[in-house]
Amino acid sequence: MLMKNMVRLLLLFIATLHSCKKGPEHHFIDVQGKPQHVLTWGKGEPVVVFLNGGGSDLQDFGIVQKSIAQITKTFSYDKPGLGKSQMIDVPRTLENVVEELRELLVKEGIVDVPVILVGHSMGGYVARYYLHRYPKNVAGMVLIDPGSEFLNDEYRKVQTQKEIMREDSILLEQIKLIPKGFQMEVLAYPLHDSLLKTFSINTDIPITLIESNKVDGDDPSHKKLIEIQKRLYRDFQRKVPQTNIISTVKSGHFVQRDEPELVIAAIKGMLVDYRKPTVKN
Repeated sequence: MLMKNMVRLLLLFIATLHSCKKGPEHHFIDVQGKPQHVLTWGKGEPVVVFLNGGGSDLQDFGIVQKSIAQITKTFSYDKPGLGKSQMIDVPRTLENVVEELRELLVKEGIVDVPVILVGHSMGGYVARYYLHRYPKNVAGMVLIDPGSEFLNDEYRKVQTQKEIMREDSILLEQIKLIPKGFQMEVLAYPLHDSLLKTFSINTDIPITLIESNKVDGDDPSHKKLIEIQKRLYRDFQRKVPQTNIISTVKSGHFVQRDEPELVIAAIKGMLVDYRKPTVKN
């Protein structure tokens, strides 16, 4: 009888554990009257908020979000005009993008809870400006090959005028082929750079920066770009000394796709550190 009761209690405990894990919940939240596609998954705190790079939808973080959702609540979304979200016809400035994110989080009830921001590429810009505007509940950041407000300026210093004109011409042609939401993001990039140069990070929250050092073939231009980016990331680390830099040569720019385990480990490490009990003297 005692053994049967123990087995019954064990089964009840296992069932309770499974009931605590929420499955993926795709839904839509209106922002300025336009439905925006949101995915929440998992349960717990801090909430991990995924921020896609330019032109990307929430599927970019699919493998990573599925893994992290097993241990805490996660949130991702398609930006306006991308994925399943409808276009919001306002400039894609950082101010607008961050206010849209804030509205989504408020309507989702993710306000007075700690969050960890995970931003890829342009999503790193969004994470940094969100931290600047709403620092109270940001518990940490993971930046994946993030943009730098100084990269374009520094890269042009090592280019000839002919190379600059050729790349600008290619960009003008390529921009016609991409979705409108992405077009508007690209057009706003110079404004992002200008805004990020006006403030610095003044909190001591943990920051992990994952950089890709993989060069595309023997492309000398890309090699120059990687070298400049590495230097700028270390400049950032000097200004924000709690930043931990992780380098990889296995992944391209989309580390979360090429090497998801690296991103998962970085987020899990931050969650573990956050949840460590405080030792009182």
